[in-house]
Amino acid sequence: MNLLLVDDEEYVIESIKKNVDWDLLDVEQIYTASSMQQAQTVMGLMPIHVIVSDIVMPKGSGFDFMEWVRREAYEVQAIFLTSYAEFDFARRAIALDSVDYLLKPIDFTKLTAAIRKASDRAKAAQNYQVYRQESRIWEQNREILLKNFWSELLSGRMKRSAIEEEIKKRNLDYKPEDRFLAVLLHLSGRGGREKREHWDEKILLFIIKNILGELAEEYQVTLETVSPCRKDSYTVICRGAVRNLERLSEEGVFSSFRNLLGERMQMDIWCGAGSSVEIGVLEDCLAQLQDMRDNSLTVWDKVLYLSDFRQPCISYQNKQRAVWEALLGEQKPEALIGSMWQYLTELAGRELVTRDILKSFRMDITQITYTWLAAREIKAHLLFAGSENEQYYQEALESVEGAMQFASHLVTRAVEYTKYINKSESVADQLKEYIDTHYQEDIRRETLAELVYLNVDYMSRIFKKEAGISISAYLMQKRVEAAKKMLTQSSLPINTVSIYVGYSNFSYFTKMFRENTGFSPLEYRRKFKKNQENREERS
Repeated sequence: MNLLLVDDEEYVIESIKKNVDWDLLDVEQIYTASSMQQAQTVMGLMPIHVIVSDIVMPKGSGFDFMEWVRREAYEVQAIFLTSYAEFDFARRAIALDSVDYLLKPIDFTKLTAAIRKASDRAKAAQNYQVYRQESRIWEQNREILLKNFWSELLSGRMKRSAIEEEIKKRNLDYKPEDRFLAVLLHLSGRGGREKREHWDEKILLFIIKNILGELAEEYQVTLETVSPCRKDSYTVICRGAVRNLERLSEEGVFSSFRNLLGERMQMDIWCGAGSSVEIGVLEDCLAQLQDMRDNSLTVWDKVLYLSDFRQPCISYQNKQRAVWEALLGEQKPEALIGSMWQYLTELAGRELVTRDILKSFRMDITQITYTWLAAREIKAHLLFAGSENEQYYQEALESVEGAMQFASHLVTRAVEYTKYINKSESVADQLKEYIDTHYQEDIRRETLAELVYLNVDYMSRIFKKEAGISISAYLMQKRVEAAKKMLTQSSLPINTVSIYVGYSNFSYFTKMFRENTGFSPLEYRRKFKKNQENREERS
């Protein structure tokens, strides 16, 4: 059974994926859509048996979608989700022959039961014959073998000397005279800077294969595989006779494919095509295609061919660096970001943006920002640690937009944190809160400095200026106050109290306690008890 989840809220879809007990259900594939229009596209491409759909969505409700499904005569079972317990909603759900109608927040036990019921109804309606089931399983196994073969070959995990042996082992119908042609695709939001609509990757791969497969079939060329490689990039492998593969390029098939895919997906498409080669040379061809992509990052709306491409001779010369350093020094992030964007778009307008150019740009803005932060005794490598920063860092080499997102993130975060640090009470309060929570642990100044991304000495000076005492003195006070309460409000052994408040060395705890209170821990406990007894006698 294939299931389609339709909801304009991504967190709802992810919650259903995570919380439904799929092990109890006969669901093979889960597809997703965020709008009625996207759901209609999925229905036209994939065999869907069960639909779980939200009712209230922009650009077409769940009821609108299911009415369309019924008009198109798709044999599917429907389950509706909604946040509104309205009688008219329930009535329309019944009229559309839905399996169930569930209110949000979702009861996942009920949803699991509803999906099971819908799945059972779908299986009864299909009434597959045994021979068709066996045929489907055989085809799936063949597709898995083929997919794994190409994955290993294109990733370099399969040695060239082993290709022929692997073809025989997997019973693939490739012959020595077969020739292959590689195509590299990169997808971007329409207009470059716009965020593209999110598509389920399985659907995206299917659309690519479906469009190019139909075009290539007229030339007696088969599309062997479509595989994701880098972010938003896909490798396509075609097979056929040399002359037929050449005709794909000569007669503009790849241009037609790019236009059709761009219209269907509402995206800009970068498309690079190789030439017909033996299967053992494909890995080299793909490396050349990727190099062509890296050296033409702003070339869109046309197909590039390896045979015609000449690598541009460009050196990175940034005359704006001094200006950028000055703008950052004046803490003018918006002006700095605008200047960087102007610099990159001018290069893009002349088609001079390469991966090496973006790498140099990334290094420039990183050095400028890190140097500026270091002068303010802020540890930039800690401030910019984490998976989010790593993602920005990697995507900075994929496009002008990715480079600008990285630069904007770096500059904005640096300036904002500097303003935060300049409010010294903010740092002191953050450190106090940490000490108050973790005073029982072994707290080192280095740990606290990493917490606020500052040099140790600078952090200590800020704390003492704001709090009036040193960090070590504040920590000691906290531990003494905690020890006082335990000594007077419990009968725990004193060595246990010592360990509890963070001192494993009992002698040092006793010495420290006496210096701060004038009494040993035992004397303090006895004095408190005596004072309490005197108060009780007087009362």
